[in-house]
Amino acid sequence: MTDNELMQEVYSGNQEALSDLIELYYADIFRFCLYMVQSEDDAYDITQETFLKFIKYSSAYRQYNLKGYLLTIARNLCFSYFRMQKERNHSYERETLEKLPIQNDSIQNTENSIYLQKLLSELSPENREVVILRTYEELKFKDIAKMMGCSVSTVKSRFRLGVQHLKRMVEDGNGKS
Repeated sequence: MTDNELMQEVYSGNQEALSDLIELYYADIFRFCLYMVQSEDDAYDITQETFLKFIKYSSAYRQYNLKGYLLTIARNLCFSYFRMQKERNHSYERETLEKLPIQNDSIQNTENSIYLQKLLSELSPENREVVILRTYEELKFKDIAKMMGCSVSTVKSRFRLGVQHLKRMVEDGNGKS
């Protein structure tokens, strides 16, 4: 079933279609939130809130890319989260060893995931977001630009700068425990 067909079923009140939609995109939205906020509990909460907002305002959905729409909601909620953290002036150290969804249980993959998360945390929020959306969510630059409300060239520049920064950190051995 395509996204549009799924949305038509949701509009007609089909609860099973809504469940299918959530099941289809939940892991992607959670992974994005986890990379952005780097806290499993907060990522879980933001993911839940993303789908609650989507359900509440589903009649406003007019796009062709449902995943992009959900990621936009999640992105806005992540930035709201950052604003709230900043406003509270709540300075706590982030745990270095976050639990990540891991495809393979090998120790090497776990170490690589932790290392990558630590490297990503060193990027500016804008560059980190572009790198995550392009690399992990496999979105096109034009879709990322639309989500972020900036030009495609700005997105490409942020991606290039983010990748260069990651490469420098790896070459310099930064982030290694």
